[in-house]
Amino acid sequence: RSPRFPALCIPRGVTMQASEAQMTEMIVAMQSQCQYFRAATESNPKDDVSYANWGSMLMHLSMVSEDQTTKKKYLKEAIERLERAISLNPNSKTHEGELAYFNLGNAMYFNFFLEKDDATAESHLTKAKEKFAVAMAKEPGNPMHTQMIEQLQTAHEQRRAAHEQLARLEGKTDEEKKVEILNLQRQMLESVVDSHRKAVESNPTNAANKIELSKACFELAMLCGRNDAKKLFGEAISSVEAALQQSPLDTSAPWLHAILTQAQSYAETDKTKSRELMAKAKSEFDSVLRKEIDVTKREQLNKEKDIFNTSMQNWKEWQDAEAKADAMEKANKKSPAAAGKGALESGNEEIGGFVVLVGVVAAVGVAAWFLTRKR
Repeated sequence: RSPRFPALCIPRGVTMQASEAQMTEMIVAMQSQCQYFRAATESNPKDDVSYANWGSMLMHLSMVSEDQTTKKKYLKEAIERLERAISLNPNSKTHEGELAYFNLGNAMYFNFFLEKDDATAESHLTKAKEKFAVAMAKEPGNPMHTQMIEQLQTAHEQRRAAHEQLARLEGKTDEEKKVEILNLQRQMLESVVDSHRKAVESNPTNAANKIELSKACFELAMLCGRNDAKKLFGEAISSVEAALQQSPLDTSAPWLHAILTQAQSYAETDKTKSRELMAKAKSEFDSVLRKEIDVTKREQLNKEKDIFNTSMQNWKEWQDAEAKADAMEKANKKSPAAAGKGALESGNEEIGGFVVLVGVVAAVGVAAWFLTRKR
């Protein structure tokens, strides 16, 4: 599930569209979580889970930081906390079930992309491979581990492509950069979805592969237009439902199903159907929350739902803005001055200026996002 903005059931980069105010709110929330984990470790210095959670959260703070120095600072601290968790318990996991070894590998992999010096970057990659190998040995059936091992085979090409992409962005406007990064992320996620589809086809009895496919479809849908998104949401829900039939005791799938149902409600243009889907999603959310007896986890689920709602509302506004721009273009198609206008040029700067946060489903997209933040 790492790295991505913290979420209890959507992995590796729940894709969000966030304004500057929302970015600030996210950062404050993550810093608050870090303070909570710090207090937990001070109260119980042998609490490996809190150290693993703390390290994971610091890694996400690195992702959303504004400058390279702060990114590297948070990443260094993340590695230290994750190493501490492992020293206390070699099988340490976050409360979300992520191996500390896997998150440590991700943090070192980030360093590989952030580092400009090739020799130093290579040392980060070597360390990352070592940690991923340990994680793979501990959980050989984990599809995320398998995917990461496969991705490492082209790590150098991905890093080179990311830095080349950064160079191409030099001199372009902020809006042009956002459009290019968005297109790059869309291509990245299309490849990921295709990979998960093949995994499901090759092993149809593996429920975990179906869950991963549904999550990847959701992430890609968030970067697509309404019609394509509706198809992807539908595929994701079908995949989750198939997984639940195979593994009815899966605790994360019902929450994911609720998220996808609500996503469908935002994508639906028929108001009656949208309301029905929203009501169904609410019922599913409430059902999961009633069954969760851990107060901390229940609070985290509620926070995740709030973040998800904000993200989907912004996505809907983006779609509405594009639809409006398309309508204006058609109405003025005889006017050369109006030709070629899109949603990002429609005058809605808040929607056009969204920031897309994507975790490392594929490294090129992540590195481009990391490196193009303000220095």
